[in-house]
Amino acid sequence: MLLIFDYLIVLRPTLLIPVWTLVLVGYYHAGQFDASARPGFNWCILSTICLYSMLSGGCYIVNQIADRETDEVNGKLYLIERGYVRIPILKLEATILILGAIIWSILLFRNNIPYLVLIAISIVLGLMYSVRPIRLKGKPIIDLIANAIGYGCVAFLIGWVSVLSISLVALQSSIPYVFCVAAAFVNTTLPDLSGDRSSNDLTTGILLGVRYSCQFSLALLVCAILASLWMHNSTALITTMICLPFFVYMNFKREIKTIILSTRIGILVLSLIVCIHLPMYAILFVSTIFLVRWYYAARFGIKYP
Repeated sequence: MLLIFDYLIVLRPTLLIPVWTLVLVGYYHAGQFDASARPGFNWCILSTICLYSMLSGGCYIVNQIADRETDEVNGKLYLIERGYVRIPILKLEATILILGAIIWSILLFRNNIPYLVLIAISIVLGLMYSVRPIRLKGKPIIDLIANAIGYGCVAFLIGWVSVLSISLVALQSSIPYVFCVAAAFVNTTLPDLSGDRSSNDLTTGILLGVRYSCQFSLALLVCAILASLWMHNSTALITTMICLPFFVYMNFKREIKTIILSTRIGILVLSLIVCIHLPMYAILFVSTIFLVRWYYAARFGIKYP
């Protein structure tokens, strides 16, 4: 039975949570903008969550295959490193997931051109981030921009265009989340410095170093706060204001555990806010955490997440 879960967990469900959250944030804000699109869970958004999970999961598999040596140095890659999953099967799984997401989106949203364009952008960004020779992950600042746009803007807009047409308001509404994701991403590069150096990836974290990366991350969070105030976005404002003391403390301590905590607190708070706005999401959110925690305890005897 655990063998089946090996190929499920390799999709990295804990990284799918930010994807789900930001898609649903876009969906929720579309409902705020137009009362006729007031969110409740319907077939369109459920389909979007499923197909976007397939797309993202497929790209995460590609990322793990491309990063398996780096992740081994960083002590992150249990499944591939210990032989629980096989590379040929992973390649097939990633292909099926990405092609399945493309076919599903075309069949269901064939009349929604902006939606299909956003799906295409997501796939291109996801693959370009990991695959050589482009490998955006190894290009400082560009890696930051790719993640900030991919999660903060594209995923947000996917949720928005599930119910409303794309507009200038939609793009403006995504701005606080672009800065939020950018701030969090800078932090995520810091625990992986050793592995990234060993694979000759010049990430934003390596370029700036720990001290300046923490300062840059805090500056980006302040930009997110200002953007939230400008857009009168209470969801983003609450999230960023709760994150602020953690980011400030991180700049004094500059320890990996405080950096990781600062990174995680934002997506946790934002996810909980989305659970309040869309209570059905709480079921998916909580069940995913429990599933992953059970799996890592049963398979590796560790507590994660």
